[in-house]
Amino acid sequence: MKQKVNYLGAAALLALGLSFGAQAQRQISNKVTDRIYKRDVQERRQRLPNIINTLLHDEYSPAISHDGKTLVYQTNRGGKAWSNFGLWESKKDTVTGFWMEPAKIESINMEAGGPFIAYDGSMLLFHSVEGETADIYMAKKEANGSWGAPAKVGGAVNTGDFEGFPSLSSDGQRLYFVRKGDAKRGIQCFKLMVSKADMDGNFGAAEELPSPVNAGCESHVRILPDNETVIFSSTRRGGSPKRMNDMDLYYSHMNAGGAWEEPKPADIEPLVRTNLYSYQPEALVSIAMDDEPHVLAYFTAYQGASYELFTVPLPDGMKPKRTCHFQAAIVDGEGKPVEGDVVIKIDNETRPSLSYAKKADANKRFSTVITEGNKYKFTVEVQDAEPVIVYSDLTNGFDPGDCEKTIVVDAGNVKATIAVIDGLTRDAIENGMVNISSKDPKGKVTDQKKIGPGKYEAKLRINANYCAQGTADQYKPAIISIDLSNKKAGDTINREIMLYDLSKIVFDNINFITARPRNTTPRELEASLQPKARAELDKVLKFLQDYPTVNVSIEGHTDFRGGDEFNQALSQRRTEAAKYYLMQKGIAESRLVAKGFGEASPLVPNEVNGRQNAANMALNRRVEFKVVQKDSDDAACK
Repeated sequence: MKQKVNYLGAAALLALGLSFGAQAQRQISNKVTDRIYKRDVQERRQRLPNIINTLLHDEYSPAISHDGKTLVYQTNRGGKAWSNFGLWESKKDTVTGFWMEPAKIESINMEAGGPFIAYDGSMLLFHSVEGETADIYMAKKEANGSWGAPAKVGGAVNTGDFEGFPSLSSDGQRLYFVRKGDAKRGIQCFKLMVSKADMDGNFGAAEELPSPVNAGCESHVRILPDNETVIFSSTRRGGSPKRMNDMDLYYSHMNAGGAWEEPKPADIEPLVRTNLYSYQPEALVSIAMDDEPHVLAYFTAYQGASYELFTVPLPDGMKPKRTCHFQAAIVDGEGKPVEGDVVIKIDNETRPSLSYAKKADANKRFSTVITEGNKYKFTVEVQDAEPVIVYSDLTNGFDPGDCEKTIVVDAGNVKATIAVIDGLTRDAIENGMVNISSKDPKGKVTDQKKIGPGKYEAKLRINANYCAQGTADQYKPAIISIDLSNKKAGDTINREIMLYDLSKIVFDNINFITARPRNTTPRELEASLQPKARAELDKVLKFLQDYPTVNVSIEGHTDFRGGDEFNQALSQRRTEAAKYYLMQKGIAESRLVAKGFGEASPLVPNEVNGRQNAANMALNRRVEFKVVQKDSDDAACK
């Protein structure tokens, strides 16, 4: 017989069973939750090997070099007392990639802690405790790769309070550190500070990082390589479930306006909150900016018996932006390092608060670190030169040329434009050429080039004198001087060199009666001129009136009768007679040059067949007129 089934009872039992199962599952889940802590789930966190982390000794505050191959850290290895700490260094084997046996940095013979290797590798920053205070020190990298003797950081960073755990932005412009604050909930709190460098690299008085970064109880700040991300320790969430004074790690990015964003915990909610977590203080994250993929963090965590060093890949939200080492050579037009001081103003147009100015090094080279996502304007300033501006736009990533440039500065130059023109027509001479030279050691000529018919352009240094010679076929060459002693860098000058085709300017000579003029009185000078001479002088007068920029040389000659001294004086008086006539007609004396040559330059022989020839001697008693370019005022050009 078929047995009847009580479906209602079965349903009730099933519901009861399911309810019990759910409750049991919740209890089991709660038990799992109670015993799974962040310290229990560290699948990605890696402890540094035993060659670094030593049993029952504290390894603290890791500092990794920019290439990830040098590790400096604070340890009390050799003595358990926490006060007996110093700085040790280990390097990676270039073949195996393993860390080698560390050694104490002997040059830093003091109790030192909180090390930080500058991102350019040039220095090691750290602090040294003296009683209740601490000062920040630095040691420079020596040529042999060791660290030099320590010295206190200059400027206004150290105040006699507790200043420690320094880190330097990758551009070298901002020094971040902690300063002792008030004690809260049984722990010592610190304030996060920043000091800015001036143009000479000295750090000024520090300021507190603004809210929301400083919230009242922080410690162990680190600026990451992008200069826009800080990681620090804080109790702002009230600690951990087991310790209210537990410091956890936080990070904050700088927004486009230059303000720091609300810090985020380096935890992953809700159950396993982070790989950078334990229920004890965690601190001092260090990142190698050039150790691709450049997201491996070195940090300190307490493991119940001692502090130890760990690494962990940074989550995406915590990764700093990519950077590059920007380098620029500052040269003149000849490709040589410019003379004098060079000041570079770096304007971060995306984050203006990160703009600064600094000087180029002794080799006129400049380097800094620039960050992806920003646009940079570099203004190069040299005394007595026009500023030069170049850009690196990284808003869409890195392109070739963004990180390395050669910047040409026209140091102390003016732009000179010199034209060769016909002195009569004022037209450009097609085949005219210009040669610029200087005997002045400072008188450099760069970028000389032809820019049009008979027109040239060049860059000339200020505070120097130059000679510019103009030449052209069928024209008499001429030289002008160019004095730049009163010019400023960036000025422009325009000069003309007037040339004359002497074959097109012909005046007949004028002749004089024998031995006249006898003296240089006005009456005698005027009386010595014959009507034919006056007619020719009127032609010269008309020419000088038509061409007011032209000068004339009046050259006098005699025949060979009489002594040399007498003939020299006579030829000079004859030129004075012609000059006097033209000046009486209104020609300025400055346009007339009168010079006698005596009997030294006869036009024709004074004797024919051994006998004096009256006709030839009459031709030699003459005054000639020659168009001349005004002599340069610069003696070096004459």
